[in-house]
Amino acid sequence: MSSISTRVSTLVLLGAGLVSAPVLCAQTAAADSAAIHQLGRQFSAAYIRGDAAAMADLYTSDAVIFPERSELITGRDAIARYWTPRPGRRVTRHVVTPTRIVVDGHHAYDYGTYEIAGERDGTSWGPFRGKYVVVWRRDNGAWRMQLDIWNSGPKPES
Repeated sequence: MSSISTRVSTLVLLGAGLVSAPVLCAQTAAADSAAIHQLGRQFSAAYIRGDAAAMADLYTSDAVIFPERSELITGRDAIARYWTPRPGRRVTRHVVTPTRIVVDGHHAYDYGTYEIAGERDGTSWGPFRGKYVVVWRRDNGAWRMQLDIWNSGPKPES
């Protein structure tokens, strides 16, 4: 192969790579966004089951949560204790609705709204609505929550 045809072939391959790279990145980001959305649904399902271990497993080992009106809580074990339901209490509804999920390499952020309802000693409460932000980190090939903060929305008008 001549030097000119080798250069042309190289340029064609490089050009094809430049054109296909954004498509592959977009496909990967879409798949990652879908995976993160699915993990949010898994979190809600575990919350309703009262499965604190499954909830904690969705966090990185060094995760930090920022509960409303509380100190921050660090580490998977402490997070599992936080999510362990107290006797006589249970969540009957938890729905997370992402507004936006942005994937950037090994990190992503996700923000949106949530709705929660439950029972305390046989008495129903809620639904309450609020907003959240989660920073996700790719951890051994899986997305896990690294930072998780939420707070209540405005009180409904009477």
